[in-house]
Amino acid sequence: MTMREAHARRSRCVRGICGRSRRLVGLGRRLGVVLLLAALACVEGTQTADNGGMSGTGISQGAIDSFGSIFVNGVEWRTGSASVEIDDAAGGEGDLRVGMVVRVRGTLDADGLGGRATSVVFDAELKGPVEADPVLVSPAGVEKRFEVLGRSVVVHATGTAFGPGTGFDAIARDDVVSISGFVDGAGELRATRVEQVGVFPAVTAVELEGTVASLARGANGSGLFDLGPITVEYTAATTFADGTESALANGDRVEVRGALVGGGTTRIAASRIEREASGLGIEDAEDAELEGIVTGYVSDADFRVGGVPVDASGATRTPGTAVIADGSRVEVKGPLVAGTLRAERVEIEDAFQDDVRIEAAIGAIDAAARTIRLLGVDVRIEPETALEDERDHVPNFGFAHLAVGDRVEVEARTGAAPGAVVAAKVERERARATVVLEGPVSALDRLAPALSVLGVAIPLDGATQYFGADGSPVDEATFFADPGGVLETDRVRVVDDAALEPDALLEADRVILVVGDDEDDDD
Repeated sequence: MTMREAHARRSRCVRGICGRSRRLVGLGRRLGVVLLLAALACVEGTQTADNGGMSGTGISQGAIDSFGSIFVNGVEWRTGSASVEIDDAAGGEGDLRVGMVVRVRGTLDADGLGGRATSVVFDAELKGPVEADPVLVSPAGVEKRFEVLGRSVVVHATGTAFGPGTGFDAIARDDVVSISGFVDGAGELRATRVEQVGVFPAVTAVELEGTVASLARGANGSGLFDLGPITVEYTAATTFADGTESALANGDRVEVRGALVGGGTTRIAASRIEREASGLGIEDAEDAELEGIVTGYVSDADFRVGGVPVDASGATRTPGTAVIADGSRVEVKGPLVAGTLRAERVEIEDAFQDDVRIEAAIGAIDAAARTIRLLGVDVRIEPETALEDERDHVPNFGFAHLAVGDRVEVEARTGAAPGAVVAAKVERERARATVVLEGPVSALDRLAPALSVLGVAIPLDGATQYFGADGSPVDEATFFADPGGVLETDRVRVVDDAALEPDALLEADRVILVVGDDEDDDD
């Protein structure tokens, strides 16, 4: 079932057909944790959120995947008449970027594939200076960790979107960054987007969320409290939102905006303090979805996702053998009853893995099917595919911006349907001579020897170099040996270092066995 068919199926629940089979995006892994809220009921062919019975309206919270107008959680929201708010200030669609976690309110179409947004709100999770140079934290070298205002932040080489002027290899101490993302069970912020806004101490503006502790009130409406290792100072001039200074108490979850004072990074003079709502902010909804990391697991009937209690004791799960546990990345779906999500379906994202990587120029585009052809492989671009432009930095980059001849790097997955390759991420990049095709072996002839990947015959010759799963060079006989050599269940990376045609694989300079999540840059 395609993504569009699945969404259409869900929208037909008035005829007794409810459900949605959602492709689990590699962003789940790369993007880290994504919280998705869609409290929607079916009324006369439309979907309705629990917001007092306003027919046809919905709410969705998640990271922006691409534009056209904006795609959030697989729904294309038309934003022409919507209000856009960026960190509590009026903005426009042109201010939105891939990876920003937004909350969209509006009216869903009857088919559930799109909707008309009435408001789009973005609020950064964290903003402040990087306290020390990031350090690598994963064996494959694809994740880094650093701290901002005492908060641990993890970025992913491909799963985190970066604004102009920064990047996975460029973030450094004293960079002031604005971060959007989701918090895991250990309290780490898994970044979906990072923007550099300046360098400390020239820039001191910060934003921080946390739990109030050691509150001490002073005279004339002043006071101070701690958010972890950070001391927050406020005065009578500080704005309080969704609460008052007199009601502020230890244990409150708040968002603080202000400026660093005292020449260091441990004291904030607050200009605004906003009390944060817990859970989903509603108690009941006929249809709700959450995507995130399992925390507080007691049993399948008692755990949390994004702070929301979940009971999945009666849920079906995909894959059927997968186990729910603390740290699992999951998507749960079902009605919200008295603040608890009674899950009817649980999909465990950890069980799915992207197994395709292609770097080449686009050979053809089918706009109707939303596919691009790369090295002879048709790759489908779903509404949830993350689209980024590292070549021209087009701000609202979408499928319509892609053109034949553009060089792209694609992370994708097979197995959604026979022969299907579905993109999790497409990044347009500057032209290069190297082309890369990585994917599952589709045909193998040890005697010839011959090899196909994703149905593409690999052009082997006497100059082809072979490498084993440990990265060490091997000869052709060893690579194709039986036993001990390449298997039909393996994944293989093929590299042409100086392609004569940027959209074709004419030579195989290197053929490399790939193990697990290896994303080292061998090209």
